[in-house]
Amino acid sequence: MIGEVGGQARGGLDLDGLRRVYGTPGHRLFYTLVCRRARHWGWTEPGQSKWRCWRAQRQLEGVLGRKLALPPGSRVLDAGCGSGVVARQMAARFGLRVTGVDLMDFHVREARRLSARAALEERTAFAWGDFHELDLPAGSFDGVYSMETLCHAHDPARALAEFHRLLRPGGRLVLLGPAAVPRAEMPDTQQALLDPYLDAMVLPGARRYTTRTLGGLITGAGFRLEEELDATPYYLPTTEALYGYFRLPYAVLRRLGATEHWLGLRSTVEMYELRHHIAWMVHTAVKEG
Repeated sequence: MIGEVGGQARGGLDLDGLRRVYGTPGHRLFYTLVCRRARHWGWTEPGQSKWRCWRAQRQLEGVLGRKLALPPGSRVLDAGCGSGVVARQMAARFGLRVTGVDLMDFHVREARRLSARAALEERTAFAWGDFHELDLPAGSFDGVYSMETLCHAHDPARALAEFHRLLRPGGRLVLLGPAAVPRAEMPDTQQALLDPYLDAMVLPGARRYTTRTLGGLITGAGFRLEEELDATPYYLPTTEALYGYFRLPYAVLRRLGATEHWLGLRSTVEMYELRHHIAWMVHTAVKEG
């Protein structure tokens, strides 16, 4: 499904829940001011300062562009584009032509406005869409990527099958995002911390795959898995920096009983305790022809 902003979701999507997560003023303010509208973590090389989080975000976008490894002018789908920060980076830095889809109508409007401001309308397009099922022809794209959004999928296997359908033979898939270790390897205390967070942030996909099973879902959708990279050492500096920046402000919010309005801060502070049970993965795959 793809269309104008304000479309209606169907199937197993919790659209109201996602609106609660991404539409609350505190959450939007956090991502606008703290993350410069990007809604993803960062990549820090050994020896670099962990405190330069914006640089880390730009470096993670560079990792994505290099993993896509597509020539300028290639057509790429951004599955869960948010306000289009990553799409604009792929267009400006790598010369790609990016179509972004997102379930939040305010994300789509913001993405269009910011791309117009950046004079990137000819290389980026944004529409309301559910990446489990898009009304686009098979083989429409040379590449597909998900920047930390597959965890929101209510049916990750179905989403991956749709990515496979939309790619041309030889097309490339890159998935970046977190995955928990298998529950059997996680202490009960950590599970008790993780499960309410997954519910609050509407992350059903994170319940349906782990560090051990996501690669199998990708190959099960018909892809040839080219690389399965545990990139946690590159992500952890951002985790540590954000915890350092916001643990005291979040403690104040907890005393005031206002944390439900600041889910972005919850991600950076409460989930710090799970840093050794969550891996950050980069999967690169190819649709063979």
